[in-house]
Amino acid sequence: MKYIIKYRKKEIFVVVMILLFAIFTTRYIYYKFENISNFDYNTDALDITFHGKAGAEVNLLKVTPVTDAVGLSSKAYKFTIKNNTKSSIKYSIHINENKNLIKTDDCGEYQIPTNIINFSIHKKNEKARIYTLNNLIDGKVLSRIIKAGAEEEYTMRFWIVNNNTLPTGAKLHYHGIIDVIDEGVEVALSS
Repeated sequence: MKYIIKYRKKEIFVVVMILLFAIFTTRYIYYKFENISNFDYNTDALDITFHGKAGAEVNLLKVTPVTDAVGLSSKAYKFTIKNNTKSSIKYSIHINENKNLIKTDDCGEYQIPTNIINFSIHKKNEKARIYTLNNLIDGKVLSRIIKAGAEEEYTMRFWIVNNNTLPTGAKLHYHGIIDVIDEGVEVALSS
């Protein structure tokens, strides 16, 4: 009987150790890969985290015209803005050409015209808004005020408008970058 109890204790101990090892290993792998797909672009006041392998880079690699309904379900560029100060801060979101990537790829003459690129921006708990890229002034999408300690989540999607003159599959592309700019202005807000 003592032998059976001693044997059972060893079995239980081995099973518990295997389970603990599996739990810690799974947790480590999960957090390792989660951090690989998050890119932080921080200022003194704001933490900007882009979720996904692309980070802040927007790349449309072929001309595939779609309707706005389909575009609103295309690849998402997600990011979070967090105010780390004790004051409200004004920030703006811009979309600009990714000049470094255009120069590296030597593809300036192969860019998709911005008048046929639509995009949407969706802030959590708000309705998505659709814009055409060439209608932006200095690339500015919006300007907002974020309260002290607050966090805001955005999703942006980009697509080629339907009914354009470019042939589907044309070897044109677009390299852009999403910039979140801390305007450095502390703003007093009424509650």
